[in-house]
Amino acid sequence: MVDVKIQNLTKQFGQLVAVDDFSLTIEEGEFITLVGPSGCGKTTTLRCVAGLETATSGNIMFGDHDVTDYPVQQRGIALLFQDIALYPHMTVRDNMAYPLKLEGASKEQRYERVEEAAEMLHIRDQLDKYPSELSGGQQQRVALGRSIVREPTMFLFDEPMSDLDAKLKHELRPLFAEVTEKVGCPTMYVTHDQEEAMTMSDRIAVMNDGELEQVGTPSEVYNEPESSFVGEFIGRPNMEFFDARIDRRNGALDLDVGEQTYELERDDALEQYTGGNIRVGIRPQNIEVVDDPDNGIPADHVFDETLGDQTHSLFETPMGRITVVTPPEFRGGESQYGLRFETDALKAFDPESGLRVY
Repeated sequence: MVDVKIQNLTKQFGQLVAVDDFSLTIEEGEFITLVGPSGCGKTTTLRCVAGLETATSGNIMFGDHDVTDYPVQQRGIALLFQDIALYPHMTVRDNMAYPLKLEGASKEQRYERVEEAAEMLHIRDQLDKYPSELSGGQQQRVALGRSIVREPTMFLFDEPMSDLDAKLKHELRPLFAEVTEKVGCPTMYVTHDQEEAMTMSDRIAVMNDGELEQVGTPSEVYNEPESSFVGEFIGRPNMEFFDARIDRRNGALDLDVGEQTYELERDDALEQYTGGNIRVGIRPQNIEVVDDPDNGIPADHVFDETLGDQTHSLFETPMGRITVVTPPEFRGGESQYGLRFETDALKAFDPESGLRVY
C-alpha cells in the first residue's frame, strides 16, 4: 500500500481551466471525499488520477512512482462509477472474477479471491445468481467486490450510489467505509451528496471552480469553514450570512448585526476591519428563538418544515429571511419572535475574498 500525492494538478480543455493547481495527499488507508457543486472539477480530478484524462501540468505520485503519464491499465487502480456495468450473462461469481481472468489468474485463484471478497460484502449466498436476480443494493456490492478482488493500489469512486434510493444508501455507506478500511489502500470518493461525505470520510476536500477551497475532517469543514463558500455549501440548512460592521467601543470590539451588538474577543485579524463592513455567518442550529421580539432581531414567523427529530423554521426579518433549526415540537403560527445569535458560533469573513478572518 502507498500514499497518493497529487501535486499542482492543472487540467485545461481549450481555454477552460477545469482543475487549477490542485494539490492533495491521500494517506495509506485514508478515505477522502471530493465534494462541490456541479462543474467544480471533482470528477475531472478523479479522472486525471485514474489516467482517463491527461493532466495539462502537475504530477501524480503513487508512493515514489510518478504515474502522471501512465495509462489507466498500468496504475493498478479500482474504478467504480454510477453505471456499475455488470455482465448480464455471467453469474455474480464470474462477474467478480472477471478482472482476475483478464490478468491470467487461474480459476482456483480467481474463485478463492471472490469467496474472500464475497464474505467481506455479505453476498456469499448470491454468488451463483445472475445480476437480473439481484436488488440494486446487491448489484452495487457485486460491483464493489469486483474492485476488491484485484487488490488495487487505490480505490476511485465516482458517485457510485447516486442512482440508489435513500434506504439503500443508508445501508451501503457503512459498508463502503468498512470495506475500504479493511483493504487498506487510499480511497478517493466523488459525490455531490453531503451526507455521504460527512458519514464516510476521514477527510473532505471541498472544491469550487476547479480550486481546492478546504481540506479537513467532516467536523472541521462543518464547524470551522475557511471561506464563506465552504460555510454555505457544507451543512443543511445552509449557513446564514449577514452584512455587519465592526467598531471599537470602550476598548472592546463590537460586531453590529442589524440592531443587535455582539462583543467579540480581541483578534488581530479583525483590527483592519474596525470602522468598516464585514460578512458574518452563523449556523441555523446556533440561532435561538425567543418570545419577546424586542429581545433579539424582530422576526415574523413564516413557515415550519417538520422533519421528525427537528423543525426548520423560516422567519421574515429586517435583514431578510432566516432559517432556524428549532425543536421538533415548535410551531410558530402567525406570531412575532426575537432571534438571538450565539456569540461563540459567529464566523466572520472578508467581504471581498470570502476568506474567514474570525
